[in-house]
Amino acid sequence: MRISRQKILSAALILSLAVNVVIGGFVITQWVDHGDKRRHDRFHFDRRAAATVLGDEQQEKFEQLWKERRSSLRPYFKEFRQYREKLAELFSAETLDLPAINQTYADMIAKQIQIESYLQATMLELAKSLPEDKRAAFFMKGFHPPKKAPKPKKDAAE
Repeated sequence: MRISRQKILSAALILSLAVNVVIGGFVITQWVDHGDKRRHDRFHFDRRAAATVLGDEQQEKFEQLWKERRSSLRPYFKEFRQYREKLAELFSAETLDLPAINQTYADMIAKQIQIESYLQATMLELAKSLPEDKRAAFFMKGFHPPKKAPKPKKDAAE
């Protein structure tokens, strides 16, 4: 039984349209504002948004504190990344080594808890260093950043 060229082209056109609709839908949903629905980053603290409520001197102190802590955290993040890579290798191996997977996963979670504890201690230290009026505004802005980043203002001299 022979399939006509017209049927093949029609099927190819329909398949092409379906693929384009799926890809287009995916791209469009990335740009749509989802309102008050929770996003994947809802637990994260946006330090840049929070710093906008501070004065220049306080911003400098905050950035200095952040740089000090960030350099201390780098080894922890490196270890965490190594555990993730090891997990990927273990899961993609020909045979699953369940004890190794469980141990690596437990080590990775322990490292994550260690990082979060360190970040919490940093947040407490920062909260203690801020004046009471700035502290409330700082943390409200950091935990509830603007939905979209504000565009940089153009200089009048340009």
